[in-house]
Amino acid sequence: AEFNLRESLLGFRWSLDHSLGAKIALGSLSLLNVPIHFDAAPSDELGIVEAYGEYTAPYGAFRFGLIPLEYGVEGKTREGDLQLPRSLMYSHRVIGLRDYGMRFLTEHKGYYTRMTVHNGEGGENLDGRVWFTASWGWTDHEKVDFGFSGRTGTTKPASTSLSGDTLAGVDPNLEAKWRMGTTYIHWAPHRWTVTLSGTWGEVEQDKKKGKKFLTGYFDLGYDLTPNFGVLGRFDYFDPNDKAKKDGQREISLAWVWRSREGNSRLYFIGTKVEEEGPKVNNDEFRLIWQLTPQSLNKVR
Repeated sequence: AEFNLRESLLGFRWSLDHSLGAKIALGSLSLLNVPIHFDAAPSDELGIVEAYGEYTAPYGAFRFGLIPLEYGVEGKTREGDLQLPRSLMYSHRVIGLRDYGMRFLTEHKGYYTRMTVHNGEGGENLDGRVWFTASWGWTDHEKVDFGFSGRTGTTKPASTSLSGDTLAGVDPNLEAKWRMGTTYIHWAPHRWTVTLSGTWGEVEQDKKKGKKFLTGYFDLGYDLTPNFGVLGRFDYFDPNDKAKKDGQREISLAWVWRSREGNSRLYFIGTKVEEEGPKVNNDEFRLIWQLTPQSLNKVR
């Protein structure tokens, strides 16, 4: 049994007018989700997890500071709106959730482009390198969101040598170039919710393309009534396509109760964990209560 507030976040937003504003959010530093390339055991102490200024111009919006990276449909979903815990791609810290950098967003008739330049490390930039993360897609802001996200960057041993990273067979004591891409679709017709996401990535070292990693998940939800629903997930993660018996699968089934106002939700989640290597009895049952005060629910 475990009780924690690691997914809790308290945010404050200030707006001067429709074009200028700022936000700061406090929570567990684990919400940065520092990638496994840089840190073997990231801190879960309380701290600042978002702190950025925002300027909206006629042709797009800029953010700068400690910003959400918004990679794929899952990455741009804030903690209070998650239907299930984050997928294996995030729990294994393949990619971060928040980082220092600048983001530009432009949208026209539902077609959007998000481009972010950031330091990659979720904190001090030890190697002086920058990463580029971007998403392109279309959404109606209600029922449909589909698109593609990509990410690329390089690392130096100054920031990776102590991480113990083995993703895609990388050697953390050498410089590395990473590339990854994700295709996603989220569809929410009447009473149903469907999300499908697939990710592929590879590392290059010594001018040689290395091994690849693969991950993806499929979520399916149905509302039995306005207050009760069921959710299911199939989640897969293969950290190295050339290594045998290192993959992991999780199959989850959840019941959810929602308050009439929608600001309180209670989840009971059972997860069957299947690992291709040595068998470990690590199946999970979780009871999760999400509470979002109505006055704060509108703050994005």
